[in-house]
Amino acid sequence: MLHATFQVTGISDLMFGRPVLEAKKDGETHAMKEERLWQRKVPVADDGQCCLNPFCVTNSLVAAAKWLGRKVDGKSGFTGRFQKGTTPGSKVLLYKPDGKKLLSVTIADIDPVLLFVPSDGKRGTGTRVERIFPTLHPEWIARGDVYIWDGKITEQQFRDHLEAVGKFVGWGSMRVENGGINGRFQVDEVTFEKLQG
Repeated sequence: MLHATFQVTGISDLMFGRPVLEAKKDGETHAMKEERLWQRKVPVADDGQCCLNPFCVTNSLVAAAKWLGRKVDGKSGFTGRFQKGTTPGSKVLLYKPDGKKLLSVTIADIDPVLLFVPSDGKRGTGTRVERIFPTLHPEWIARGDVYIWDGKITEQQFRDHLEAVGKFVGWGSMRVENGGINGRFQVDEVTFEKLQG
């Protein structure tokens, strides 16, 4: 088994859209509710550092495998291998560069961006509402890790697929995979450790 640790640098905005399931308060309009709750759309670690759900990494690797369409031994592709043969590690922590050091991204670094979007999240339905999308502007930095159980996913295949995520899939809301322009990144570094298992 391999344990892959990576660092990437964002080259487009990273938008957050975690669902916040809370009813309006008495007399509260939709706009007032959005203003009150938009910060809760951003996942935050216990120490206040903004992060991404670790499953965004493995899910995006599956999407990259579909995009690349590579075959294993000339037969089936990597989609199922990334789906069943990888496990996300810890939360993907977000940083901002400050000279030669990295600082943790906190809610204070996130901008509320107001957009007029389909009410059900699907294009062409006709009904639109204003929603606030918390947004982190480049150059954000993300660090995370993945456990690779499938021996056919070599170090090079992992790197190639992670690079494809950064170009053709992205992370977060309105990402490239869904027809948006957000969540793109370049891969800075990937290191591997061989584990028993």
